[in-house]
Amino acid sequence: MIRVQPRAIFICALVVGSLGIAADSGRCAAGRPAVHPGVPRTGLEKLEAQVEEFSLPNGLHFVLVERHDSPVFAFQTVVNAGSADNQIGTTGLAHMMEHMAFKGTPWVGTRDAAAEPALLAAEERAYAALVNERHKGIHADSTRLRTLGETFAAAQEAEGATVETEEFSRILERAGARDVNAYTSSDVTAYMYSIPSNRLELWASMEGGRLAHPVFRDFYKEREVVIEERRMSTESSPFGRLAEEFVHTAFVAHPYRFGTIGFPSDLEAFSRTQGEEFFHRHYVASNMIIAVVGDVTLADLRAMAERYFVDIPAGPAPPPLDTVEPEQRAERRCIIEDTAQPILMTGWHIPACTDPRYVVYSALADLLGGGDHARLQKTLVKDKRLAVSVETTTGFPGEKYPSLWGVLAVPASGVAADSLEREIYRVLDDAVTAHPFRQAELDGYKVRVRAAKLGSAEGNAALAGELAMAQTLHGDWRAFFRAQERVQALQLPELADAMRSAFTRMNRTTAMIVNPAPTDSTAGGH
Repeated sequence: MIRVQPRAIFICALVVGSLGIAADSGRCAAGRPAVHPGVPRTGLEKLEAQVEEFSLPNGLHFVLVERHDSPVFAFQTVVNAGSADNQIGTTGLAHMMEHMAFKGTPWVGTRDAAAEPALLAAEERAYAALVNERHKGIHADSTRLRTLGETFAAAQEAEGATVETEEFSRILERAGARDVNAYTSSDVTAYMYSIPSNRLELWASMEGGRLAHPVFRDFYKEREVVIEERRMSTESSPFGRLAEEFVHTAFVAHPYRFGTIGFPSDLEAFSRTQGEEFFHRHYVASNMIIAVVGDVTLADLRAMAERYFVDIPAGPAPPPLDTVEPEQRAERRCIIEDTAQPILMTGWHIPACTDPRYVVYSALADLLGGGDHARLQKTLVKDKRLAVSVETTTGFPGEKYPSLWGVLAVPASGVAADSLEREIYRVLDDAVTAHPFRQAELDGYKVRVRAAKLGSAEGNAALAGELAMAQTLHGDWRAFFRAQERVQALQLPELADAMRSAFTRMNRTTAMIVNPAPTDSTAGGH
């Protein structure tokens, strides 16, 4: 599953009642957070005090929240590597790691552990010979290409005969695992599921084993799956094509411009060897975080971690990307002519999620396009009926590095996309000049965020994801709680200042699908 949007704040009913928080024994060194005068209370103070953590000697960090009300736990492993970490020529490799995640280990997923390594090596030699011949271009020998292709296909078949397909997943499912899943975004790759707590050791052996000793079996078969996925999500989808062109237009230097799924030529060319190199470079202990929430004690988790996760390599985490997207100094536009439903995307460059101003843009996304209460929806969808839908997002296509604040709108029947575009800008300008946001609007946003935070804290899987992402993107799981405090402290002048700073014409990128103009023949001309 490719995650192309950041985690959004969703409107939900205020959660009331217990969060299933464990007792106060065996806490982390941070202990109960102090309550400082003037810091808004969020309802999560007690939960923060219950978070436990430890690190292994190899640098792998664990975060735990004990909840013993039901005999299950959820986890999320987040690797601090996403599609932005791909390179020219190998775009799509980060996403391939997701497809390789549950292929197994030397002991799980094979019918012949002794024979498999030699068969995998033969497959890779055959592929390398085929690619080398292809690289000759017009000088390639067509007869040799055909022969090499047949040799590679035979090597694939021989290697595939040893594969016990889906054995890794079947073992988990027989043990009661639910919602086995993974996703790739521009920033990270994450793996998660829930499983009964009496299967803690099985979980540790499976998760630790696949991270320390992965076998990339069926790599080329899965690469074909990804190629087909791209055809369905991008080439065959007007919205997919628009989103891809929008990102390519908005970013000229930063790898966010690559997109997540990869370019067709790269998908058809990169090798299992390159995939393994990517894995060994990024899947080191210091570049991962594992968050566990549920019926697990700190002592038991630590014991399992020290037994099954210590083989994960302890190499240094790759450094952050050096490339910085240069300041945009001119408006950029991209028009796709298509007979499909017209769609409009427009965005402005904003700071990364680690910047103190980011929370202000998240507030603007809700207040302008977060639901029926939002100004864009009320004006353009309900009142003027110029749009079928208007949505906003913060941090597209990622959050780790400076990214985009964006609007996605679908014009109503008979409304031109560029006309709707002008109306969107009028609503945005009006919020800065004639009708600034009112305190009641901001207070309503704070209530919605508080409800969403309490809601995410209620579920084991959701909380594991929140803590793991906070640790990954901010270097500290406590950022999940600090962000809530920052929201509650927001002031009205910050909203207008952020809009004036970012929402300028020169900082704007717009892409749209428009229907082609009638030709003379279709218009009745001669």
